[in-house]
Amino acid sequence: EYNNIFLLAENSLMDAGSIFLRLPHAFKPLQALNAVILFVCVASTGSAENGILWFVIVVSFLVSVAATLIFALNLQDSILERLTNGTISWNMVEMVYSFVVGVLCAISVWVAFGFANNHIGGVSAGFIATGLFLIVQTALYAVPCVIIYDAVRQEQNGGGDSFAQASAVEAAHPFSDRPYQ
Repeated sequence: EYNNIFLLAENSLMDAGSIFLRLPHAFKPLQALNAVILFVCVASTGSAENGILWFVIVVSFLVSVAATLIFALNLQDSILERLTNGTISWNMVEMVYSFVVGVLCAISVWVAFGFANNHIGGVSAGFIATGLFLIVQTALYAVPCVIIYDAVRQEQNGGGDSFAQASAVEAAHPFSDRPYQ
């Protein structure tokens, strides 16, 4: 049984190389890499009052690493099937966490530049670098959120093949806008 798990993980990781070359999945490793750069920037400040920056950067790092690993091992569908009984898709989860972390990063940009303004001198450069890389981190979360939102909206508005949609029979769902067929 353990050999099967290792073979599954090995096959999933081999397929993961091509998965991360497509949008919006290409942003996951970049988010983790930028979070590591942010660790260095915030650590260079040496300030005791930057706890909110540490919180946002640690959350960003943990979320991006967890999402990257889950997606690389192709576990997203099985995890969501067990947790939500298939009612929530991976795209919806990814859109929500991208939005939440993106908003946290955007707020932290303001906080970092505010700290830089209060600490004119040696540590202000660390806060300025943190603010700049937080702008990048905000974009790295906002772009996938917008891409997924657009794809979900097109899917809900019937942006696919009209013949396939007309012939497909869907089960009744209490939160669906479409009529039961």
